[in-house]
Amino acid sequence: MGSAASAESYDIGGTSIGTSTNKYVPMGETHIYVDLNSQFQLPAENTPMDGMSGDCMGYMQIAVGAGAEGKGMCVWTDADGDTWFGPWDINGMTPDRASLGTWYVAGGTGKFTAATGGGTFSSQTNPQTGETKLDVSGSITLN
Repeated sequence: MGSAASAESYDIGGTSIGTSTNKYVPMGETHIYVDLNSQFQLPAENTPMDGMSGDCMGYMQIAVGAGAEGKGMCVWTDADGDTWFGPWDINGMTPDRASLGTWYVAGGTGKFTAATGGGTFSSQTNPQTGETKLDVSGSITLN
């Protein structure tokens, strides 16, 4: 019998400044729908994920004074062209309007084909400039 290759787990954590071209649609006086579209570099120094570029898209509904919820997906690509897919859920908002949520790995290509993992994030966009701050933490295991 052959032995299985051992899995390697990597912590991901840090801050990335990206750009967003979000569309904000007011829905009455109490709700705002946001069509989200952002690009980031993954903060994962000293890991195979360091410097991966991510295209993220999704939606968020903000209930003024009551929080936010939403869903989406990031597709992260490394210099070799290998990708992993990161669905995310928004489940809250801070008083300074940063969205809070969770993410997980839902497969990929190349070295990320059997990857697993997940974590949390916060994301805050300046609607005037499109500059977006992403704080991410969690881990990814390459199987």
